Amino acid sequence: MYPDEFESYFSLLWLLVLFVGILMIFLCYLYLAMRTARRKDSESMESFSLVLEGQEAERQRIAADLHDTVLPNIKDTAVAARVREICGHLMPPDFTRLSLAASLADLCGKFSARCGIECAFSIEEKFDLRDVSAENQLHLYRMVQEALTNIEKHSKAQKAYLTARRTLAESILICVSDDGAGLQNIQGLRSIPGTGLGIRSMQQRAAIIGAKLDFISENTNGLMIRIEIFPEVKS
Repeated sequence: MYPDEFESYFSLLWLLVLFVGILMIFLCYLYLAMRTARRKDSESMESFSLVLEGQEAERQRIAADLHDTVLPNIKDTAVAARVREICGHLMPPDFTRLSLAASLADLCGKFSARCGIECAFSIEEKFDLRDVSAENQLHLYRMVQEALTNIEKHSKAQKAYLTARRTLAESILICVSDDGAGLQNIQGLRSIPGTGLGIRSMQQRAAIIGAKLDFISENTNGLMIRIEIFPEVKS
């Protein structure tokens, strides 16, 4: 090998070593960045979970106070009925005794009685959720409750619909829809008056339980909220 060929070979070797070194540094940086991002996501989910746990505890405390200290002193039957309704809205179902299917059916009935919007529900007869924890069932229940509340307050709908079933892929699918005005700006959910906090709460709950949450809307053709969770994703 001639000296100039050796020098050229040596230069190419150093360039290759330099390239591999830069690539390794980049991969290390990417790995650290991804690990940091995952840690932040985990911390964020833990924070969301703690906030929601606090909210549930506060709901139960308020419901207990209303039921035990306020309700006994109310003489007006209409007011007393309204307070009982508020207590029922705040207190979660006991999913160690009640099924989510029965709780959702009851939620639809109370929604229709309260606001006068008919709620047609179709819940699969074999809607088995034994592979979903009581905590995650509560998240699903609260998401449906929030969806119905948004229909009551903002949709101007005549009818609401709730379906709950298992898919062929064995995922759990819950859809809440209405025949109201729909969302005018589906890409800007937070900018829609009155829907920001409720929708963000639903998004947080979906993230915590690993559910896929979709908002499907066409102008003046109502809104569908689609919640799907796979059994293997449960906590």
